[in-house]
Amino acid sequence: MLLRLMTSSGVLPDTVTYSTLLHGYCHAGKVFEANNVLREMMRNDCSPNNYTCNILLYSLWKEGRISEAEELLQKMNERGYVIDTVTCNIVIDGLCNNGQLDKAIEIVSGMWTHGSAALGNLGNSYISLVDDSDSRKKCMPDLISYSTIISGLCKAGRVDEAKKKFIEMTGKNLHPDSAIYDAFIHSFCKEGKISSAFRVLKDMEKKGCNKTLQTYNSLIMGLGSKNQIFEIYGLMDEMRERGVSPDVSIYNNVLSSLCEGGRVKDAPSVLDEMLQKGIAPNISSFSILIKAFCKACDFSAVDEIFEIALNVSGHKEALYSLTFNELLVGGEVVKAKELFETALDRSFDVGNFLYKDLIDHLCKDEKLDDASGILHKLIDKGHRIDPASFMPVIDGLGKRGNKHEADELAEKMMEMASEGKVKNKVHRNVRSSIQGKKNKDGESEWQTILHRDDGSGIALKALKRVQRGLDQGSISSLEPQKDDFLDYWEGSH
Repeated sequence: MLLRLMTSSGVLPDTVTYSTLLHGYCHAGKVFEANNVLREMMRNDCSPNNYTCNILLYSLWKEGRISEAEELLQKMNERGYVIDTVTCNIVIDGLCNNGQLDKAIEIVSGMWTHGSAALGNLGNSYISLVDDSDSRKKCMPDLISYSTIISGLCKAGRVDEAKKKFIEMTGKNLHPDSAIYDAFIHSFCKEGKISSAFRVLKDMEKKGCNKTLQTYNSLIMGLGSKNQIFEIYGLMDEMRERGVSPDVSIYNNVLSSLCEGGRVKDAPSVLDEMLQKGIAPNISSFSILIKAFCKACDFSAVDEIFEIALNVSGHKEALYSLTFNELLVGGEVVKAKELFETALDRSFDVGNFLYKDLIDHLCKDEKLDDASGILHKLIDKGHRIDPASFMPVIDGLGKRGNKHEADELAEKMMEMASEGKVKNKVHRNVRSSIQGKKNKDGESEWQTILHRDDGSGIALKALKRVQRGLDQGSISSLEPQKDDFLDYWEGSH
């Protein structure tokens, strides 16, 4: 908006203006908009500078568009742009994130003797970069280069190699910062080597590097894995004394530690502290609590937390599905049914809901009408349904003597099978919504259920009666229907 205001006021944007906007779009992952800015920049005769090219290079690596990133780097070299340490670090980071850690290490080592020409080691496409005579391309590894490599090695579990790079870095008179220490601390905590993590912490503080949120988060995670709750509270107190505000990740780690350490009753006080400090819990926060209280069979607490979650996060599909599934696993079938019906009324996608288990439970509890109501509601709302969901209901109706209803439901199942589709949510891919899901033999799941022998005898008999009717052409509802929606897209009238 500001750029449009500039141009309408006669103030011409320059390379810095466009590069800044380009950086914003790339950082937000909006590549299409970034390309539009670049085109406008070129139309207005604003040549990209080194900063612009580095932004684009970073964005391409981040998007995984490696061949395009390589092509851009080649063009930068050919057109005389300075390939500096920032450029090299972007390539090193891109290689690490794309699983080419050893190549990244090779480049860092080569930079000490060849500068940016070390990028020539990437392959023939970079052969022109190997030019030691051009002093502009001389650049040395810096703290970011080593931080990227050490972090990559730690994430890959290659901590011994990371230690060697740490020693190499300090030998080159590069002093580690908190980010590098955090990489080691996180790795040790993840492996459960808490004493090693605290030894690194001691060296970190000795070298004048302050603890960061990442430091505290890693330590709390590590202590939680050892059920050292008292020490976790000590770290939280230390954070308060130092004026370091915990974020939602730290609180989630504390919640996990309490719940997994058998101190579920203490968890709500942590949630209360988050809310009082204005730190909004996320779905993960509520997931930890709901799972823990369901496991403890404290379903009144689950109700309270769910209500808080709705007020904080809104009516999110993920919140409904996780609560429904946990209630069902905990045996709270009635509550789970009520929650699922609310989810259906809100038109949520039911892919993550264990609705088949709900139908099974209702049938086993002799609540066949409820189970049938759920199934029909799923059909009416056009959801793609697990074929096995039909079986207990058809079986229950047959045992109750409701042969006509059982046949009608079996007919509906066959109808959906013959159409190969159900009406689905508009936002889903059209092609997938009109084709039945296939098994490994290329047969639809609906048809597979007719040929198996592990189902209920009554249900299978009902289905086979309907199938015989289909074979004899006596069920008119199974005739192929004209699909106006598809015809519309194909241009017919």
